[in-house]
Amino acid sequence: MEAELRSLATQHGEFLTDIRPVGDLFCITVCAEIGPKGGVGADLFDFDVCSPGWLDSELDRYSVLPGGKRLFMRKFDPDAVELYVRKRLRHATGAKWHEIASKIGEWARWEFAD
Repeated sequence: MEAELRSLATQHGEFLTDIRPVGDLFCITVCAEIGPKGGVGADLFDFDVCSPGWLDSELDRYSVLPGGKRLFMRKFDPDAVELYVRKRLRHATGAKWHEIASKIGEWARWEFAD
């Protein structure tokens, strides 16, 4: 069984191509709808896409930060985000959906985790 990306949007439902961060400080929560390839239904997975500038500003405020489910990029690039997700999904295989979702859960928050 394999995973298939159905959609990518912000947590507010905006298309990633509509996001235009101002400056180099951004941290955008992205929601990926992912389901079994060729199957029906999908689960939600989310992760943050943040800039190194955002990380620096957060470290000015807090002495320690958890890494969590974050991706870092210097400039927000929706195509690069989608390419990254699709590449990761090629490696998320398993006999059952739960196995696949657990692998995706290594880099994104699964709606049914815990």
